[in-house]
Order: sequence, then structure tokens, then C-alpha cells
Amino acid sequence: MNIIIIGGGIHGITIALRLLQDHVITKEALQIMEPGPYTQQWQQITSNIDMDYLRSPLVHHVHPNPYDLKKFAKTNEYTQAFSGYYQRPQLEMFNDHIQNAIKENDLEDCHVYDKAVALTKENHLWTVTGESGTYQASHIILATGLNHVHHIPDFLSAVSPARYQHIFDYQQPLNKADVVIGGGITACHAVRKLAADRPVTLIMRHDIRCHELDAEPGWLGPKNMKAFNQTQSYVTRREMIKEARHRGSMPMHLKQSLKYLEVKGKVNIIKGDIKKVDDQIITLTDGREISYHRIALATGCGSDLCQDPLFSQLIQTYQLPTASCGFPVVSHNLEWFDQLYVSGPLAELELGPVSRNIIGGRKAAERIAEALKQAPVSSF
Repeated sequence: MNIIIIGGGIHGITIALRLLQDHVITKEALQIMEPGPYTQQWQQITSNIDMDYLRSPLVHHVHPNPYDLKKFAKTNEYTQAFSGYYQRPQLEMFNDHIQNAIKENDLEDCHVYDKAVALTKENHLWTVTGESGTYQASHIILATGLNHVHHIPDFLSAVSPARYQHIFDYQQPLNKADVVIGGGITACHAVRKLAADRPVTLIMRHDIRCHELDAEPGWLGPKNMKAFNQTQSYVTRREMIKEARHRGSMPMHLKQSLKYLEVKGKVNIIKGDIKKVDDQIITLTDGREISYHRIALATGCGSDLCQDPLFSQLIQTYQLPTASCGFPVVSHNLEWFDQLYVSGPLAELELGPVSRNIIGGRKAAERIAEALKQAPVSSF
């Protein structure tokens, strides 16, 4: 058995570490495809918005041992390593912990610096076509996430792309925007950073919503997942996910910091729906107009998998099962097709509302490792 993990972000690293710890596979039989450094996208996005602490608790990280991050913080004597009731990890320490786990497990030896663009299967063997070469394995794990599929609102359809940027476009530094559109934690971080240099306007459709986590803790176990698992309708499951995820929300301490900046005159918070945007003016549905120089979008990921060429090719070539929302219908062990496994957003109709989060990577790793334990570990 040989495995290629497509995606070297937090989920990809989490899955790789679990497979190695459980002796599902040897390092020599594992490849992780990521065109840049591991977790580059995560690190650049969080750096661009000056995130200081994560929203998730201390037991949510890449290492299979849930208490490894706490041990790492103590061993390396980090100051203010965790914050608040949920013991949120300091971002710099969290990233150091990832790099330490990569180094300790020699994961760089598995790194394939290439981007997957197509997948084909023949005679029980997958071939991954990359931008720079081709690779083969018996099993594939898709762990790319959807942060590269940006949600661009329709009201920007007539606006020059030079006038706005999506915050998930990690290759663009966040340093020129004077208007942020969005109502959640990412928008708040972006506004706080930008307000250090210039007055910033934040446009949101609703009042500030406060939730300490982006889904209630009951979704981590049987309290809420029992009913979800018993639901056969994927339409209903999608509605349960939408209702459970606190999209467009932020913890109370971030709301307080935002309101402080508003009092100081550094941030102008505008609640309203946007009707249209041209290259100079944002017009709200109530007629208010806001002039701008550049817009930063904190509008999240797109929901159309076919915007990703790899997913589109897979679905069309093999007629892979999807629900009416367009997302994969997978087995309990997250197998979408023969020896093709998924994590993150692609697994959320099976794992529920936490699937996209760091803990979702841990849950995906557990299920995939359990499924692959039945297969022999050998060189390809």
C-alpha cells in the first residue's frame, strides 16, 4: 500500500501523523503533495490578519496525542501560551508545534512540491497528474480544503478585480484596504490590523454575533451527532450543519476590541445590505453610499466544488456521488470512491459541522486510519 495525501495543510499533516503513529503506513510509502511549504496558506492568512490566538481549544491541533500541545508549551516555556476559558492556543506557539511535529517525524522527506490537477484510476492504481509530474499510489486522501475557492459576492461582478481582494487570497498582503466586508471573526481580525494605520469601515449585514466557538461543543460527540448520524436525508443534514455553524460570529473579547476601536474613531461599523458596487462607491439597499479605495472581503469559501478543477474532473469522470448541495456523499470511513478518501469540507455530510475545523482533521484522521489498518503495509 502506498498513499498520496493531496494537501499539506493542517488536515493533511494531521492525517499523515496519525497514519504514521498507528503504523498504518511507513514514511517511505507516504507522499504529501503541496506546491509550497507545509501549512503555508494557513500561516500566511493568519499572519496577514495578525491573528494572535486561535478560536479552538488547546486539545485541537495536528498531533495524535490531544495533550501534546500543552506539553510542548510547558517544555518550551511559552509565556501566555493559552487564553480564556477554552484555553485557546497562541498562534505562534501553535505554528511552532506543527513545525516541530513535521521535523520529529521527518515529514519533509514525504513532501512532493507539486499541485495535483487530475486524478485517474486504472487496475486498482491511482495516478495523480501534477503541474510538474505524475505520481502513483494505491490510496488517495483529499485534504485540500476549500480556502482556495473564494466566495465573491455578486455585487462585485462589475468591479475591477484590482479594487478588491479576498482575505483568503494569501499571496496578497492585507495593507491597502479601507473597507472590510464581512461579519465574522476573520473580518474582525482584518479590521483590527488595518485600523492601526488608517480609519477603516466595516460593512456587515447583521449585528455583531458573539459565540465563543464556531459550533457548540455538543457537536464533538454523541450529544448532537447521534441525531445527525441517524438522519438519512442529506438535505436535512445540510440544514443541520448550516444551523449549527455560527457563521459570521466572533468571541466576546473580539467584539469588545472592535467596539473600542469604534469609540476611538478608528473603525466605522455599518450594518446594511449592499445593493451595488462600482469602482469608487458602495451603495446600500437603503440608499447610503460609502466611498472606498480598496475592499477586503471576509466572505468565506465558495460552495461550488466545480470551481476547483480537480474536484470537477473527479466528479465528472467517475460520476462520484454528491448530495443536492453538491458536496460528496461518503461512507462512514470517509471513502468517496474506491480507495479515495476525503477530509475537511468534503467530509462534512458525514462528520458534521466541525468537519472543516482543526478537530475535523483529527476526526477524519481517526476514521481513515481505522479503515486503512485492514490493508497490508508494504512498499509500492
